[in-house]
Amino acid sequence: MLRIAIVDDEILIREGLARMVSKESSGFLVTGTYADGKQLLDALPGLQVDVVITDIRMPQVDGLELIKRLKAGYPHIRTLLMSGFVEFNYAREAIRSSAVDYLLKPINKEQLFEVLYHLDEERRQQREKEEHQRSGLLLSLLHVEQPSAVLLSGLTLPLPYFNVLVLKGSSREAVCICSDRLRQGKGILLDALEVQKGHYAWIWYSAEPLNAAELAMLGEPLLAASGGQPLHAGASRSYSDPAMLRAAYTEAKRACDAGIYNPQPLHYITVQELEASGKSLSDPFTSLRGPLIHDLQILNVPGVLERIHAAFSVLESQMASPDQILRACREVEDTARKELQEFEAMYRSSGGLALEEQIATCMSFGEIRRLFTSAISEALSAIRAHRLELSGTAVESVKRWVAANYSQHADLNMLAGMVFLTPSYLSKLFKQETGLTLTDYVIEIRIRQAKQLLKHAPDLKVHEIGAEVGYPDPAYFNKLFKKIVGITPNEYKRISIV
Repeated sequence: MLRIAIVDDEILIREGLARMVSKESSGFLVTGTYADGKQLLDALPGLQVDVVITDIRMPQVDGLELIKRLKAGYPHIRTLLMSGFVEFNYAREAIRSSAVDYLLKPINKEQLFEVLYHLDEERRQQREKEEHQRSGLLLSLLHVEQPSAVLLSGLTLPLPYFNVLVLKGSSREAVCICSDRLRQGKGILLDALEVQKGHYAWIWYSAEPLNAAELAMLGEPLLAASGGQPLHAGASRSYSDPAMLRAAYTEAKRACDAGIYNPQPLHYITVQELEASGKSLSDPFTSLRGPLIHDLQILNVPGVLERIHAAFSVLESQMASPDQILRACREVEDTARKELQEFEAMYRSSGGLALEEQIATCMSFGEIRRLFTSAISEALSAIRAHRLELSGTAVESVKRWVAANYSQHADLNMLAGMVFLTPSYLSKLFKQETGLTLTDYVIEIRIRQAKQLLKHAPDLKVHEIGAEVGYPDPAYFNKLFKKIVGITPNEYKRISIV
């Protein structure tokens, strides 16, 4: 929108010109009419103007003097000079003073609008260039805790104060449409940035800091511009220092994130309102961690899901932010990785590894809960089905290894890795299939082999037989053999020979 001020000491001319310009296009906005150049200069510090149309002859500050002062103090403002005098000297002086054009009274409408449309297009291109350059700097500042002086020196804000609004919509298109609608509104100046997938930041500029009531009222144009589409928005406090952009973004994002607990399509809250109702967050897994590990070890899928739902209930009661929910979900994932060696591969196939990106797009707490529990349930169910399929062959594989390597140390971790099970699960499965613990089974195999050697290898001494079956300590071998068989190895050897 091209903002135009008209300066002429004849009221009929300036008011008539204002009506003519306003009727021509909704893209032309007459921001004020003034009887003298001094009146305009006095009003300019709080006025947004792109073009000044001014007469030459005026009582205090004439047109040529006004153009010179505008060039010195407001170089972005373009000027059109009009006069009933046709002398070339005026036109030449106007051109030297950087007037865009020289218009004769009575004003030729076609000539005037040709110039205004040209200036509007020029201003649009310049604005897009400035916004593009500013957007790059703003994005950098939103991600930097302590920006450098060099980065800050390259940024000029359109107005002295700003608030950051963070928005998340049901789709990218919904937020973009809302942004475009707001930009068309009168008196609204903002930069719209896509900070990360699912989150957008608006830098909302104002001439003065917005108070709590004014910030709360920003929700009204958002509601009107959202078109009924689901939209979450949060607003920061007002700031004037660009170095505070990161802090403002953090405030606004916290307020926006609270929208996952709002059942209404439109959520808008300021950081002050959020802080007034803030809740402290505690670790939801303090009492659930032990039971969760147990259920993971025995692949009790319903039990695991029950623990997860309990943790989510705690998070919901504390209105945890998506970042805090994500950390809790990561804790469940890490625990599952430690207890289930197949978890990573199965979880990858269920889409769980894209959790952070998916949570960023969720519009409700329930949606996040369903997303996570579904991925965990799918991965654990797949692991359980795979293990049930392998359970029979897994125990047989371990038994064959023990039979062939009974004299070696039966390392549980090594055996579990050999059959793609966790150590705890292999122990439970082995006991279930054989009725013996893995340790008792190894002892049974070793003692059985020792009895064979005591019977059929008379040349071997007892301590040699003990070492042969994996017990190099003679005293321990004798003690263990007697405990299992009921007599010492020497007694068994004499009985066997006889």
